[in-house]
Amino acid sequence: MPAIPFTPRSSARKLLRTLGCVAIWIAGWFAPAGRAAAQSCHSPSLRPTSGLTYRAALTTTFASFGTGDGRGEYQGLFATFSVAHPWFVADVVLPSYRIARTGSHAYGLGDLAMSARAHVYQSSDGMLLAGPELAASLPSGSAADELGMGHVMLMPGVFALFHGTQLALIAQIAYGRALIGSHAHHHMDPIPLVNPMNRSELTHAIGVSAALHANLRVTGRLLGAVHVFDHAGTAREIVAPGLQLILGKFDLALELQLPVLGKPFESRSVINLGAQW
Repeated sequence: MPAIPFTPRSSARKLLRTLGCVAIWIAGWFAPAGRAAAQSCHSPSLRPTSGLTYRAALTTTFASFGTGDGRGEYQGLFATFSVAHPWFVADVVLPSYRIARTGSHAYGLGDLAMSARAHVYQSSDGMLLAGPELAASLPSGSAADELGMGHVMLMPGVFALFHGTQLALIAQIAYGRALIGSHAHHHMDPIPLVNPMNRSELTHAIGVSAALHANLRVTGRLLGAVHVFDHAGTAREIVAPGLQLILGKFDLALELQLPVLGKPFESRSVINLGAQW
């Protein structure tokens, strides 16, 4: 068999495949038993942008859970596409899941999620941005199989973003409300199993990204919510440390989500492979 010539492009492909295998191996260690619950699997990259920028990403998540219905595990795969402009950012996320319990399993699409934020305020140096944002989810996932909420969720809010050369910070606060209430959502814990939210809640998120090297950043998120106008709701708080490796247009991020309040998972791992141009 003739030898395959070495080229920078083939070398990059080999490196990405190797990194993907390592990430999946690490994720297997990051997913011990526990109840799965989260505000969001989607982790923002906080990579610098210049002018009109497009981004595509695939995200995987691994979790196990224990509820009154028994124990099990689920895996998720998210396809994300976003566009960033000096005055706005918008993205769409389509998730799919597989939930396995003893004696049963379900798989299919989750709820389609969309978000947009406007950079109403910009500092003179462009490092500080702030403004309104709006997120929404559509009931594309089966509520009966606990893959989706079974109703539209609308989440208006505000954000502030600082983007320095070595450090990036984002803070967000929003109000989430079910536009079409379901009987299940009035009388059960937050739903769905793969991403539970209260019927009416105030949410917050803080994200940080700091450069350790030109190609390596340490990341962290704090995610939480408190139920409002919903006596059957529950509060939650999650911390999520992680790492991000940047190779040109491509980036690989690993995140470990840990609960500090409420009844969420014991731990949940998230892997994100993206590219922006």
